[in-house]
Amino acid sequence: MKENLQACRTVTRVHLPTVRLASHLNALIHSTVGAARMSAEVAARAITEPDVAHHVIDSEGRLGLDPLAAHPLEAALPALRMIERDSWVLALPTPGALGPLRGPRALNEAALEAGEAVIGVTAGIALVPLCVGPAVQWRVLAAERPFTTLTPYDAERALNEVVLEAAATLSSLEVAAGTRPLHERSLRLAPGYPSRQLVTADRAARLLQAADFALADDGGSISVFEADQRAVVLRRLRAAASDALCAAVSFPPRPESSTG
Repeated sequence: MKENLQACRTVTRVHLPTVRLASHLNALIHSTVGAARMSAEVAARAITEPDVAHHVIDSEGRLGLDPLAAHPLEAALPALRMIERDSWVLALPTPGALGPLRGPRALNEAALEAGEAVIGVTAGIALVPLCVGPAVQWRVLAAERPFTTLTPYDAERALNEVVLEAAATLSSLEVAAGTRPLHERSLRLAPGYPSRQLVTADRAARLLQAADFALADDGGSISVFEADQRAVVLRRLRAAASDALCAAVSFPPRPESSTG
């Protein structure tokens, strides 16, 4: 089990399955009616890639699925689309910083262990990933309505300020920010998101991953003071990047209303 959880955290840092799930669930809700409307099959394929398979475990029957079976993601997406009509919120919690998570305790603990979750604004449920080898199981848990996240604009502005502050602090300390991550891939949200949010999400994900790698060592600090100052600014950078990514994903585009 410990090996699976560690593997999931590694995959999360690189592939971020919750980003794919949240953005495509939002696209299923808000995509244009008609020929351009996204299908569950297309969404499931995009969410699953690059993993082998994704399944949904509805142990309490909150989606109306068989609680004793593991359901292919494509089969569960219609129920997920129907249960939430507003939006799905991305959460990347850490101890002491739960973000939009409001409970209950079982959800908070599971999301903290996984490091991520997707919460329905009005659905009363959340999905938390668990990696099982090269596959992902999504556990459906009860959820309170999430706290409101920053807007994409406000989160992007805060991230820019922290990036400048981090660069200045690390330069003054004359220590390294950290080793550049070896595995980088462009983050892809579902179709329909504004280009600015796409850019912000990709940048935030890269900074989040870079901060995690950098926090794994002391960057060549020659004193405890330098190491502590470096860690403080890197944790602030990580928190701002997490907020920016969550905001970019959690505010889906709203199609223009039509009459007739």
